[in-house]
Amino acid sequence: MEKVLGYLKATLMPFIGGCVIFGIIGLLNGWTVDAGFLWETVRSGFLTALIWVGNGALSNEVNISWTDYPVKRLLVSLVLTIVTTLFIAVFVDVIFTLLRYGKLPNRVFALDAGFYWSILLITFFISLFLHGRGFLLSYRQAIVEQEELKRASLASKYESLQNQVNPHFLFNSLNVLSNLVYKDADLSAKFIEQLAHVYRYVLEVQDKEVVPLANEKEMLEAYLFLLKIRFGEQLEIVLDIKAAANDALPPLTLQLLAENAVKHNIVSRRHPLTLEIRKEGDRILVRNNLQAKQQVQTSLGVGLDNIRARYGLLSDKAVEIVEGPDYYQVSLPLLKVKEYARVNR
Repeated sequence: MEKVLGYLKATLMPFIGGCVIFGIIGLLNGWTVDAGFLWETVRSGFLTALIWVGNGALSNEVNISWTDYPVKRLLVSLVLTIVTTLFIAVFVDVIFTLLRYGKLPNRVFALDAGFYWSILLITFFISLFLHGRGFLLSYRQAIVEQEELKRASLASKYESLQNQVNPHFLFNSLNVLSNLVYKDADLSAKFIEQLAHVYRYVLEVQDKEVVPLANEKEMLEAYLFLLKIRFGEQLEIVLDIKAAANDALPPLTLQLLAENAVKHNIVSRRHPLTLEIRKEGDRILVRNNLQAKQQVQTSLGVGLDNIRARYGLLSDKAVEIVEGPDYYQVSLPLLKVKEYARVNR
Protein backbone atom coordinates (compact mmCIF):
# COMPACT_ATOMS: atom_id res chain seq x y z
CA MET A 1 0.00 0.00 0.00
CA GLU A 2 2.81 2.38 0.88
CA LYS A 3 4.50 1.64 -2.45
CA VAL A 4 1.28 2.42 -4.34
CA LEU A 5 0.87 5.68 -2.41
CA GLY A 6 4.46 6.51 -3.21
CA TYR A 7 3.85 6.07 -6.95
CA LEU A 8 0.68 8.14 -6.76
CA LYS A 9 2.55 10.92 -4.98
CA ALA A 10 5.33 10.78 -7.56
CA THR A 11 2.86 11.13 -10.45
CA LEU A 12 0.76 13.93 -8.97
CA MET A 13 3.12 16.84 -9.64
CA PRO A 14 4.05 15.82 -13.23
CA PHE A 15 0.34 15.20 -13.94
CA ILE A 16 -0.54 18.71 -12.76
CA GLY A 17 2.45 20.13 -14.64
CA GLY A 18 1.42 18.40 -17.88
CA CYS A 19 -2.14 19.67 -17.57
CA VAL A 20 -1.01 23.23 -16.88
CA ILE A 21 1.49 23.35 -19.76
CA PHE A 22 -0.99 21.89 -22.27
CA GLY A 23 -3.70 24.25 -21.02
CA ILE A 24 -1.47 27.30 -21.38
CA ILE A 25 -0.39 26.28 -24.88
CA GLY A 26 -4.03 25.70 -25.86
CA LEU A 27 -5.19 29.05 -24.53
CA LEU A 28 -2.30 30.86 -26.25
CA ASN A 29 -3.33 29.24 -29.53
CA GLY A 30 -6.95 30.33 -29.10
CA TRP A 31 -8.49 26.91 -28.49
CA THR A 32 -12.02 26.85 -27.18
CA VAL A 33 -12.37 25.70 -23.59
CA ASP A 34 -14.86 22.88 -23.90
CA ALA A 35 -15.19 19.20 -23.00
CA GLY A 36 -12.76 18.20 -25.76
CA PHE A 37 -10.18 20.69 -24.56
CA LEU A 38 -10.46 19.44 -20.98
CA TRP A 39 -10.22 15.82 -22.17
CA GLU A 40 -7.02 16.51 -24.10
CA THR A 41 -5.63 18.42 -21.14
CA VAL A 42 -6.17 15.44 -18.83
CA ARG A 43 -4.71 13.11 -21.47
CA SER A 44 -1.60 15.27 -21.74
CA GLY A 45 -1.21 15.38 -17.95
CA PHE A 46 -1.59 11.62 -17.72
CA LEU A 47 0.93 11.12 -20.52
CA THR A 48 3.43 13.49 -18.89
CA ALA A 49 3.05 11.73 -15.52
CA LEU A 50 3.65 8.25 -16.99
CA ILE A 51 6.67 9.43 -19.00
CA TRP A 52 8.06 11.12 -15.90
CA VAL A 53 7.61 8.10 -13.63
CA GLY A 54 8.70 5.64 -16.33
CA ASN A 55 11.91 7.47 -17.13
CA GLY A 56 12.58 8.10 -13.45
CA ALA A 57 12.29 4.37 -12.72
CA LEU A 58 14.44 3.66 -15.76
CA SER A 59 17.14 6.06 -14.54
CA ASN A 60 17.22 4.31 -11.15
CA GLU A 61 17.18 0.73 -12.48
CA VAL A 62 19.99 0.92 -15.04
CA ASN A 63 22.95 -0.57 -13.17
CA ILE A 64 25.69 1.12 -15.17
CA SER A 65 27.83 3.64 -13.33
CA TRP A 66 27.74 7.22 -14.62
CA THR A 67 31.24 7.84 -13.27
CA ASP A 68 32.87 4.63 -14.55
CA TYR A 69 31.10 4.22 -17.93
CA PRO A 70 29.46 7.56 -18.82
CA VAL A 71 29.23 6.97 -22.60
CA LYS A 72 27.84 3.45 -22.23
CA ARG A 73 25.33 4.64 -19.62
CA LEU A 74 24.22 7.50 -21.89
CA LEU A 75 23.71 5.25 -24.94
CA VAL A 76 21.84 2.56 -23.00
CA SER A 77 19.65 5.16 -21.29
CA LEU A 78 18.94 6.86 -24.63
CA VAL A 79 17.77 3.65 -26.31
CA LEU A 80 15.68 2.54 -23.34
CA THR A 81 14.17 6.01 -22.95
CA ILE A 82 13.02 6.13 -26.58
CA VAL A 83 11.52 2.63 -26.43
CA THR A 84 9.82 3.27 -23.09
CA THR A 85 8.48 6.66 -24.15
CA LEU A 86 7.02 5.40 -27.43
CA PHE A 87 5.36 2.49 -25.66
CA ILE A 88 3.79 4.83 -23.07
CA ALA A 89 2.69 7.27 -25.78
CA VAL A 90 0.96 4.57 -27.82
CA PHE A 91 -0.60 3.04 -24.70
CA VAL A 92 -2.04 6.38 -23.48
CA ASP A 93 -3.25 7.38 -26.93
CA VAL A 94 -4.97 4.03 -27.48
CA ILE A 95 -6.65 4.00 -24.05
CA PHE A 96 -7.92 7.59 -24.20
CA THR A 97 -9.11 7.27 -27.80
CA LEU A 98 -10.97 4.06 -26.99
CA LEU A 99 -12.57 5.67 -23.96
CA ARG A 100 -13.68 8.75 -25.90
CA TYR A 101 -14.46 7.46 -29.39
CA GLY A 102 -14.71 3.70 -28.91
CA LYS A 103 -12.14 3.00 -31.65
CA LEU A 104 -8.39 2.83 -32.15
CA PRO A 105 -6.50 6.05 -33.02
CA ASN A 106 -5.53 6.28 -36.70
CA ARG A 107 -2.41 8.38 -36.08
CA VAL A 108 -0.73 5.64 -34.09
CA PHE A 109 -1.02 3.00 -36.77
CA ALA A 110 -0.48 5.47 -39.58
CA LEU A 111 2.87 6.35 -37.97
CA ASP A 112 2.07 10.03 -37.71
CA ALA A 113 5.55 11.63 -37.55
CA GLY A 114 4.30 14.81 -35.88
CA PHE A 115 2.73 12.83 -33.06
CA TYR A 116 5.88 10.83 -32.31
CA TRP A 117 8.24 13.78 -32.60
CA SER A 118 6.16 15.84 -30.21
CA ILE A 119 6.25 12.99 -27.68
CA LEU A 120 10.00 12.56 -28.05
CA LEU A 121 10.51 16.31 -27.61
CA ILE A 122 8.60 16.20 -24.32
CA THR A 123 10.62 13.17 -23.28
CA PHE A 124 13.90 14.91 -24.12
CA PHE A 125 13.33 17.62 -21.53
CA ILE A 126 12.05 15.17 -18.91
CA SER A 127 14.97 12.79 -19.49
CA LEU A 128 17.45 15.66 -19.49
CA PHE A 129 16.33 16.58 -16.00
CA LEU A 130 16.05 13.03 -14.62
CA HIS A 131 19.28 11.66 -16.09
CA GLY A 132 21.14 14.87 -15.27
CA ARG A 133 19.92 14.56 -11.70
CA GLY A 134 20.97 10.90 -11.65
CA PHE A 135 24.43 11.78 -12.95
CA LEU A 136 24.94 14.51 -10.36
CA LEU A 137 23.75 12.26 -7.51
CA SER A 138 26.03 9.45 -8.71
CA TYR A 139 28.96 11.84 -9.04
CA ARG A 140 28.38 13.27 -5.57
CA GLN A 141 28.08 9.78 -4.10
CA ALA A 142 31.33 8.77 -5.80
CA ILE A 143 33.10 11.78 -4.28
CA VAL A 144 31.70 10.98 -0.82
CA GLU A 145 32.77 7.34 -1.09
CA GLN A 146 36.21 8.36 -2.34
CA GLU A 147 36.67 10.71 0.60
CA GLU A 148 35.48 8.05 3.04
CA LEU A 149 37.92 5.51 1.58
CA LYS A 150 40.72 8.07 1.69
CA ARG A 151 39.92 8.94 5.30
CA ALA A 152 39.76 5.26 6.26
CA SER A 153 43.07 4.61 4.51
CA LEU A 154 44.76 7.53 6.28
CA ALA A 155 43.34 6.43 9.63
CA SER A 156 44.61 2.89 9.04
CA LYS A 157 48.08 4.11 8.07
CA TYR A 158 48.23 6.46 11.04
CA GLU A 159 47.11 3.76 13.46
CA SER A 160 49.82 1.47 12.08
CA LEU A 161 52.45 4.16 12.66
CA GLN A 162 51.10 4.97 16.12
CA ASN A 163 51.20 1.33 17.14
CA GLN A 164 54.93 1.28 16.41
CA VAL A 165 55.60 3.84 19.13
CA ASN A 166 54.33 1.96 22.18
CA PRO A 167 56.43 -1.23 21.99
CA HIS A 168 59.46 0.83 20.99
CA PHE A 169 59.10 3.09 24.02
CA LEU A 170 58.49 0.20 26.42
CA PHE A 171 61.44 -1.79 25.06
CA ASN A 172 63.88 1.08 25.60
CA SER A 173 62.48 1.98 29.03
CA LEU A 174 62.85 -1.59 30.27
CA ASN A 175 66.43 -1.63 29.02
CA VAL A 176 67.13 1.49 31.09
CA LEU A 177 65.47 -0.02 34.15
CA SER A 178 67.34 -3.31 33.85
CA ASN A 179 70.64 -1.42 33.96
CA LEU A 180 69.56 0.84 36.82
CA VAL A 181 68.05 -1.67 39.21
CA TYR A 182 71.44 -3.13 40.15
CA LYS A 183 72.98 0.29 40.85
CA ASP A 184 70.57 2.12 43.16
CA ALA A 185 67.35 0.69 44.61
CA ASP A 186 65.93 4.07 45.69
CA LEU A 187 66.69 5.61 42.36
CA SER A 188 65.12 2.58 40.67
CA ALA A 189 61.92 3.13 42.66
CA LYS A 190 61.85 6.78 41.59
CA PHE A 191 62.51 5.69 38.02
CA ILE A 192 59.59 3.23 38.13
CA GLU A 193 57.31 5.95 39.50
CA GLN A 194 58.21 8.32 36.67
CA LEU A 195 58.05 5.51 34.12
CA ALA A 196 54.51 4.70 35.26
CA HIS A 197 53.58 8.37 34.84
CA VAL A 198 55.04 8.43 31.33
CA TYR A 199 53.51 5.16 30.24
CA ARG A 200 50.11 6.22 31.58
CA TYR A 201 50.37 9.14 29.18
CA VAL A 202 51.30 6.77 26.35
CA LEU A 203 48.15 4.76 26.98
CA GLU A 204 46.00 7.91 27.17
CA VAL A 205 47.13 9.23 23.78
CA GLN A 206 47.37 5.96 21.84
CA ASP A 207 44.12 6.68 19.96
CA LYS A 208 44.78 10.37 19.33
CA GLU A 209 46.31 11.88 16.23
CA VAL A 210 47.39 15.11 17.91
CA VAL A 211 47.70 16.27 21.51
CA PRO A 212 48.08 19.73 23.08
CA LEU A 213 51.68 20.88 23.29
CA ALA A 214 51.20 21.54 27.02
CA ASN A 215 50.41 17.84 27.59
CA GLU A 216 53.35 16.77 25.45
CA LYS A 217 55.64 19.08 27.41
CA GLU A 218 54.47 17.64 30.75
CA MET A 219 55.15 14.11 29.55
CA LEU A 220 58.50 15.17 28.12
CA GLU A 221 59.61 16.59 31.48
CA ALA A 222 58.93 13.22 33.10
CA TYR A 223 60.78 11.40 30.34
CA LEU A 224 63.77 13.75 30.53
CA PHE A 225 63.87 13.08 34.27
CA LEU A 226 64.32 9.41 33.43
CA LEU A 227 67.17 10.24 31.06
CA LYS A 228 68.85 12.40 33.71
CA ILE A 229 68.66 9.52 36.18
CA ARG A 230 70.41 7.30 33.67
CA PHE A 231 73.09 9.68 32.41
CA GLY A 232 73.51 12.22 35.21
CA GLU A 233 75.96 15.00 34.38
CA GLN A 234 76.79 13.34 31.07
CA LEU A 235 73.55 14.75 29.67
CA GLU A 236 72.72 18.46 29.74
CA ILE A 237 69.12 19.38 28.98
CA VAL A 238 67.70 22.79 28.04
CA LEU A 239 63.90 22.89 27.85
CA ASP A 240 62.32 26.19 26.86
CA ILE A 241 58.72 25.74 25.72
CA LYS A 242 55.87 28.14 26.44
CA ALA A 243 52.83 26.34 25.07
CA ALA A 244 49.88 28.34 23.73
CA ALA A 245 46.41 26.94 24.28
CA ASN A 246 45.93 25.88 20.65
CA ASP A 247 49.43 24.47 20.00
CA ALA A 248 49.54 20.76 19.22
CA LEU A 249 51.85 17.96 18.09
CA PRO A 250 51.51 14.31 17.14
CA PRO A 251 51.77 12.42 20.46
CA LEU A 252 55.19 11.26 21.70
CA THR A 253 56.99 13.25 19.01
CA LEU A 254 59.33 15.06 21.40
CA GLN A 255 59.99 11.87 23.40
CA LEU A 256 61.03 10.04 20.21
CA LEU A 257 63.41 12.84 19.20
CA ALA A 258 64.96 12.97 22.66
CA GLU A 259 65.35 9.21 22.60
CA ASN A 260 66.95 9.32 19.13
CA ALA A 261 69.45 11.96 20.24
CA VAL A 262 70.63 9.69 23.05
CA LYS A 263 70.56 6.56 20.93
CA HIS A 264 72.59 7.92 18.01
CA ASN A 265 75.16 10.02 19.90
CA ILE A 266 77.93 9.37 22.38
CA VAL A 267 76.95 10.31 25.94
CA SER A 268 79.90 10.16 28.31
CA ARG A 269 81.94 12.21 30.77
CA ARG A 270 84.47 13.06 28.10
CA HIS A 271 81.78 13.78 25.56
CA PRO A 272 78.66 15.09 27.32
CA LEU A 273 75.58 15.50 25.18
CA THR A 274 73.64 18.75 25.17
CA LEU A 275 69.98 18.45 24.23
CA GLU A 276 68.02 21.65 23.59
CA ILE A 277 64.26 21.72 23.01
CA ARG A 278 62.86 25.17 22.30
CA LYS A 279 59.77 26.81 20.86
CA GLU A 280 60.56 29.40 18.21
CA GLY A 281 57.60 30.99 16.45
CA ASP A 282 55.31 28.28 15.08
CA ARG A 283 57.92 25.53 15.37
CA ILE A 284 59.59 23.36 17.97
CA LEU A 285 63.36 22.96 17.57
CA VAL A 286 65.10 19.88 18.94
CA ARG A 287 68.87 20.31 18.73
CA ASN A 288 71.86 18.39 20.03
CA ASN A 289 75.60 18.59 19.59
CA LEU A 290 76.71 16.05 17.00
CA GLN A 291 78.95 13.24 18.25
CA ALA A 292 77.57 10.28 16.38
CA LYS A 293 78.26 6.73 17.47
CA GLN A 294 80.18 4.62 14.98
CA GLN A 295 77.94 1.65 15.70
CA VAL A 296 74.36 2.56 16.46
CA GLN A 297 72.34 0.17 18.60
CA THR A 298 69.69 -1.96 16.92
CA SER A 299 66.70 0.12 15.80
CA LEU A 300 63.08 -1.01 15.66
CA GLY A 301 62.49 1.13 12.57
CA VAL A 302 60.75 4.02 14.28
CA GLY A 303 61.84 7.50 15.28
CA LEU A 304 62.37 10.22 12.72
CA ASP A 305 60.83 8.23 9.85
CA ASN A 306 57.77 7.61 11.99
CA ILE A 307 57.46 11.31 12.82
CA ARG A 308 57.81 12.30 9.16
CA ALA A 309 55.18 9.77 8.13
CA ARG A 310 52.70 10.95 10.77
CA TYR A 311 53.20 14.60 9.79
CA GLY A 312 52.73 13.59 6.14
CA LEU A 313 49.29 12.22 6.99
CA LEU A 314 48.28 15.16 9.18
CA SER A 315 49.68 18.26 7.55
CA ASP A 316 51.30 19.73 4.45
CA LYS A 317 53.94 21.34 6.69
CA ALA A 318 57.25 19.50 6.50
CA VAL A 319 59.58 18.32 9.23
CA GLU A 320 62.89 20.11 8.59
CA ILE A 321 66.28 18.61 9.40
CA VAL A 322 69.54 20.57 9.54
CA GLU A 323 72.85 18.81 10.11
CA GLY A 324 75.82 21.08 10.72
CA PRO A 325 79.45 20.23 11.34
CA ASP A 326 78.90 19.97 15.08
CA TYR A 327 75.12 19.89 15.63
CA TYR A 328 71.95 18.12 14.50
CA GLN A 329 68.58 19.87 14.54
CA VAL A 330 65.01 18.78 13.84
CA SER A 331 62.35 21.46 13.34
CA LEU A 332 58.77 20.42 13.96
CA PRO A 333 55.86 22.55 12.69
CA LEU A 334 53.23 23.17 15.34
CA LEU A 335 49.71 22.01 14.55
CA LYS A 336 46.48 23.47 15.94
CA VAL A 337 44.25 21.60 18.40
CA LYS A 338 40.98 22.96 16.94
CA GLU A 339 41.78 21.71 13.44
CA TYR A 340 42.07 18.12 14.67
CA ALA A 341 39.40 18.02 17.35
CA ARG A 342 37.07 16.08 15.02
CA VAL A 343 39.61 13.27 14.41
CA ASN A 344 40.71 12.75 18.02
CA ARG A 345 38.56 9.99 19.39
